[in-house]
Amino acid sequence: MKPRFRQSMNWLHTWTGFIFGWLMYFIFITGSAGYFENEIDRWMKPEMTIVNQAIDERQILKSAERHLNELAPDSLEWYISFPASRSPFIGISWLQPANSKTNTAREWKTKNLNPIDGSATDVRETGGGRTLYRLHYNLHYVPKVVGYILTSLAGMLMLISLITGVIIHKKIFIEFFTFRSKKGLRAWLDIHNLFSVLPLPFHLMITYSGLLLLMGITMSTVIDTTYGEGRKNHNQFYKEAQAEIKEQKFIKLSPNELSLKAVIEDVRDRFKNQKLNYIGLKERGTKDEHYNIWFDAFEGIESAASVEYRIKDKQVEIEVSHSKVGNAASVYDFFEHLHEGLFADTYLRWLYFISGLLGSGMIATGMILWILKRHKNADKQSKTNFIELIERVTVGVIVGLPIAIAVYFWSNRLIPISLITRGEWEVHSLFISLIACISYCLIRPKRIIWKNMLWLAASVYMLLPVLNLFTTEHNLISSIQKSDSLMLGFDLSMLFFGVCFAIAAITVNRKTVNKTAEISLICSQN
Repeated sequence: MKPRFRQSMNWLHTWTGFIFGWLMYFIFITGSAGYFENEIDRWMKPEMTIVNQAIDERQILKSAERHLNELAPDSLEWYISFPASRSPFIGISWLQPANSKTNTAREWKTKNLNPIDGSATDVRETGGGRTLYRLHYNLHYVPKVVGYILTSLAGMLMLISLITGVIIHKKIFIEFFTFRSKKGLRAWLDIHNLFSVLPLPFHLMITYSGLLLLMGITMSTVIDTTYGEGRKNHNQFYKEAQAEIKEQKFIKLSPNELSLKAVIEDVRDRFKNQKLNYIGLKERGTKDEHYNIWFDAFEGIESAASVEYRIKDKQVEIEVSHSKVGNAASVYDFFEHLHEGLFADTYLRWLYFISGLLGSGMIATGMILWILKRHKNADKQSKTNFIELIERVTVGVIVGLPIAIAVYFWSNRLIPISLITRGEWEVHSLFISLIACISYCLIRPKRIIWKNMLWLAASVYMLLPVLNLFTTEHNLISSIQKSDSLMLGFDLSMLFFGVCFAIAAITVNRKTVNKTAEISLICSQN
């Protein structure tokens, strides 16, 4: 540590930002992609039929029940999904019970319904947007608890780095408007400041709320002290902590009339301002049979209510769930919705996404600054070799991760649909391509790795709509004709990202050529 306070904070800022820099970049990139998990799901499940017009819910319910009776007569759980703002599809799902006679495993089954004729369509197995989102906190290949701990540790260091970054910049807002182009290290510092200051409130919110959401794991000893050790005691804590305020009342509906159709009609009458999203039939065929209703996306930070219908004392009782019982749980929910953007409309979701990308840029430029400063001050060959190794890996991570995500999308179209574990192999392809990118950066000449990696990124993104054209019935024109805004938006976004990477590649190539020309001129003069 340095003797003066600001110098000490500068040292702390540097090393807390560097230690988990690669991991934090991974977290920010995959977390940002998660803000469009539903939209990514639509592209990765091209078999789904979009609903872009008014539907007859009674006819859809009738078709859904018919398919569920045919496909899942023994299932204890049925679910029917109705078109929602971000998922304009109709689907059915059920829990398939295990059957030793037919060698059938206990698993969830899903089918998509055509809104016109009510026919059921199989949807390919895929990791989808949900898996991509989950990568930013479970890290996939490590045990969940280890992933949560590593993510929390990285988040804690990130929070320290953000706070110390504010402290060390006396004129932080003045520096925000400063950009010294073609000044080497100073230019990178200005870009780093821009990516840091512009979305600073977002960076602080997303980091702090992320730590808060995982506190049950990272601060589990607090739970152990009060409730005792073990999963059972921890579950008791979560049950009490997340308890909801519930309102029960009996309604004028005969128990003999209780059905999916009757529940939906009653919900329409009672909750006219809420849009139905899911209806579930649980413990089907047993004495504990009940119906659950979930509503579409909610407005504001407060979550929408869910409703449960059941038979009790020979009457139909409904139970409406409202907010959490305790103030602490309400605060937790507030930060959860704030972190995940659950309340966000399309425009605010894009703001979340762009802020996340700026956070990724902040981390990337911070890593580049660390490398450039060490190169400038390096005095030993062994030290230089170590810094060069870090630099090569950093390039592989910064450009390789976006490439790996594009490969994740490519694999969705190229892996055979009949492959049982294709969802897992989509994720494998992401990490395999990331490792391949880092390996390429380690073995190729340093002067070309930035340019080549950026051109590769541009290619894999710009060709994704072409791949979509040749492997499905979807393309830019058909998406416009069918008013399929989710498919169209995804393809256009991929083209935009490809163009951005191409511009970056051209810029890097121009600077490399100019630098080579300057060196050649100096050599010829000598």
